Amino acid sequence: MGYASMPGQDSLLKALTRTLSGGALEALGVRGVETLAPFTTELPASTLRMDRAWRMANGEVFHLEFQDRRERTLHRFLEYDALLANQIQARIRTVVLYHAHVASAPQELDIGTAIYRVENVFFSALDGDDALDEVEAHLRVGRWEPIVRLRLGLALSMRVEDRHQAMARVLNLLPRAPDDEERELAASAVLAFGDRALSDEDRRKLRKELKNVFRMAEELYEDGRREAAEDIAHRLLAEGVPVDGKSDGPASRKTRADAARGALTLT
Repeated sequence: MGYASMPGQDSLLKALTRTLSGGALEALGVRGVETLAPFTTELPASTLRMDRAWRMANGEVFHLEFQDRRERTLHRFLEYDALLANQIQARIRTVVLYHAHVASAPQELDIGTAIYRVENVFFSALDGDDALDEVEAHLRVGRWEPIVRLRLGLALSMRVEDRHQAMARVLNLLPRAPDDEERELAASAVLAFGDRALSDEDRRKLRKELKNVFRMAEELYEDGRREAAEDIAHRLLAEGVPVDGKSDGPASRKTRADAARGALTLT
């Protein structure tokens, strides 16, 4: 499935590409990802979709997954990577970002004929307060690097002592980024990554406070809402619940509504 060509995805993919490039992912302990170029695939539409894929400077493909809940096995990721590897005939590096309270997940799958591995990053194990301290220290001496931008963008997704205080610090630091583009990228990262960790009230406040860098942030937010709707549809279909309205009796509507509510709690 080609994400770069999907309607409504261009702004998100372009922003993420710039935000994650240049060694920024070292903020998460992911090293060796320097230059990224959006990568489209031509896998069948029925293929289990992945979150994002980029071609790296060394010719390999970087596959990034965003997970709100613990992945019990790696078979889903293996299925996609196997199909992708067969298509592109190149090495794939898969990194899974776990949000919320996920503290552990499998990183290796032995299927006998091969061993499949991913790299897991747990936001719950990263210290957001320390990340913001690092951002402040760099700004004091006039240093701004991709890794600093990502630390600022991801701090609210990490473990923090006081979430309201952390958000206040983020809002204070964002205007101090060196130029409009960096402010916009950092703000977009806050919404693209941190949105899932915020309450509705904090999310509204954040979007209001980001009015000076609102254009891309708003596009990212709307793209995220569209993705949530797509996720719900995929999960309903996987559970055998009709989503085309053809079977729409009271029981069907109730099942569909219950499943949609369950999916929305994860987005």
